[in-house]
Amino acid sequence: MMRESLQEQDERESRSSRRVYSAPILAGTLLIVMWGLWACASGNSAPQEVMVPMRDGVRLHTRIWLPDSGGPHPVVLTRGYAPGHDGDAKRFTAAGYAYVGQSTRGHAKSEGADGVARRFFDDADDGYDALTWISEQAWCNGKIAMYGRSYWAATQWLVAPTGHPNLKAIIPQCVTPDFWQHGYWSNGALTLAMAADGRAYDNADRNEIAKLGWTNYFRHLPVNTLDDLMDGASTPGARSLWKDYVSHASFDEYWRPICMRSDGGDGKHAKIRIPVYLMAGWYDYYPGAAFKSFRLLRELSATSEIRIVVNPSDHLNRVVGKREFGRKAAKDEVALAIRWLDHVLGGSKNGIDKEPPIRIFVMGTNTWRAESEWPLARTQFTDYYFNSPDGTRHGGLSTEPPGDEAPSTYAYDPADPMPTLGGNHSCLEADIPGMAAGAVDQRPNEERDDVLVFTSDVLARDVEVTGPVTVKLFAASTAPDTDFTARLIDVQPNGVAYNLTEGILRARFRKSVWDDPEPLEPGQIYEFEIELLPTSNVFKKGHRIRVHISSSSFPLWDRNPNTGAAHGTETRLATATQTIYHDRERPSRIVLPVIPRRQR
Repeated sequence: MMRESLQEQDERESRSSRRVYSAPILAGTLLIVMWGLWACASGNSAPQEVMVPMRDGVRLHTRIWLPDSGGPHPVVLTRGYAPGHDGDAKRFTAAGYAYVGQSTRGHAKSEGADGVARRFFDDADDGYDALTWISEQAWCNGKIAMYGRSYWAATQWLVAPTGHPNLKAIIPQCVTPDFWQHGYWSNGALTLAMAADGRAYDNADRNEIAKLGWTNYFRHLPVNTLDDLMDGASTPGARSLWKDYVSHASFDEYWRPICMRSDGGDGKHAKIRIPVYLMAGWYDYYPGAAFKSFRLLRELSATSEIRIVVNPSDHLNRVVGKREFGRKAAKDEVALAIRWLDHVLGGSKNGIDKEPPIRIFVMGTNTWRAESEWPLARTQFTDYYFNSPDGTRHGGLSTEPPGDEAPSTYAYDPADPMPTLGGNHSCLEADIPGMAAGAVDQRPNEERDDVLVFTSDVLARDVEVTGPVTVKLFAASTAPDTDFTARLIDVQPNGVAYNLTEGILRARFRKSVWDDPEPLEPGQIYEFEIELLPTSNVFKKGHRIRVHISSSSFPLWDRNPNTGAAHGTETRLATATQTIYHDRERPSRIVLPVIPRRQR
C-alpha cells in the first residue's frame, strides 16, 4: 500500500448493474458514452482522459487505452492513486484488451478531496459505478477484469464481494484483504514505518525528517502525534488517516467495513464467485494474506478457478536481498495475467486449466514448482524445540524434546529496540533509509543482549520447509503488555545468516486479534502462538536452521512501551524482563512444514 513508490513505478514504466445518478450527471454520462463510441470508431489507441461520474456526483479521473484492432474488447480495469500505468497499458492493449486506469477520490485529477481521508471506504461503491460505466461503452464486450498491486489490489478486494455482473475476474497482487489483521497493523502491533509513509508525513516532509533523523522521527512519543512533527502532509486527508489508523488499535467498527475477515468472520470471501489469480512475494508483507484467501476461496468452492504465484520478491515485484536466487527467480506479472485472462475471459485453450493452481519459487534450490493445495498434502509439521540447558542466550534447535532446563531471560528496553534488518515488509529503502526488504545477514542483531538465538546442528541432508510457520512460545513478562517476535533463518556454511520469514504478537492479543485485548498478569506464564509469514526454502546439507526470539523490530513495528497504556498515548517507556521457558513441561518450539524428499 505504498503510494509514492507505485507512482515511481509508473514513471519508470512510462520511460522504458447499480447506478444512482441525478439528471445532470446522466447528461454528462451520455456525452462520455458518445465520446466512447467515437474513440472506438476512430481506432484511436492513444490514452484518452475522461472524468467519470459516481453516484454522488463526484467525478473520477480516468484514462482509457484501446487496442488498434476494432472492438468491442474485454477490459482490464485498475483503480488506485494514479490512473493506470503506461507500461501495463501497452502490453494489455497489444494482447487485445482495453485498459482503463482510474484514480480514486482525491488522487491525481479526481474530485472528492476528502477521498484520501476516506481511503477504502468509498471504493466498493465507486468500483461498482466504474464497472457499470465501462460496461456501457461501445468498446467493452461486457467482460471486465481488475488488475494491480498494493492499493490497486485493495480496490479489487473491496468491490469483488458486491457481485457486479460485469466483473468476471480479479488479479490482486501484494495486499491484504484484512487491513487490521496484517496490514497497517500486524497481530496487534502497529506497522509503524509503512503506516506513517504518506499518512504521518509525505514527500514534501522527507527533507525535514532527514534533518531530524529518521530514527529520531520514528522514536517520537506519543505515537499518535507523530504527524504533528511535520508542518502538514502535502496530500489532503493524510493526517486524518494517521490519526484513524493509530487510534483504532483493536478490531472495531472502523475496520469492519474494509476487512474481509480472513478468519471467516463475516463471509465476504463467500460472496466472491469469480476467478481469482493471487500474486505475492516471499519478501513482501502479504504472502500470508494471499495464501489465506487462496485457501478460503477453495474451501468455500465459490469459484473453481483460483490460482496463486509467489517468488522471492518485494512489494514492487523485484527480487531483493543479498542472497542469490539465480536468473529465473523473477515473475512477469503482466504476462501471467494475460495468459490467464485469455483463458477465463476469452476461452482460450492454452492449457492453463490443466495446470496445478499453485506456482511457487523454492529458495535454496532456486527452482519453480507447481503444487495442487496449501498446505501441501505431504507436509510433515515438525516441532523444532528450543534448548539451552543453562539458560544462556545462544542455544540449540532440535527435533528432540527438551528435558529439565533453566529458562532463558532477556531485558527488552523499548528505548533501545532491535533494529529492522531486511525482512518481509512493504517498505522501500528509497522512501525510508535502511528499510530494505529481503534476505540480509542477521549476525549483527545476534550480538544484542535482547535476542535469543537457537541454532540446529549442521544438517546432514537437505531439509525443505514449505508452508505456514508458527512459533509456540511459553513465556512470562514483568510487563502488563509487551511484544514477542520470531524470525526463521538459513545459516550458510560460511556463517552468513539469511532471514526467511518473521512474525510478531502483541501480548494483549494473545487469545485473538479479532477480540478485545486483555492485559498480562506480570510474572504469569502464558503460551503464545506467533504466526510467521509462509515461506518455501530448502536448507541445504551443510547449512543450519536458526531462530531468533526477541521483542522488537524497529521501525518495522512500533515499540511496545511495556506499560499497558492505551495504544499511541504513552510518553513513558519501561523495561520488561522476558523469561522464555524451554523445558519438558513448557517446550517452546518452532513448527516447520517439512516436505519429505520425493521417492525416486
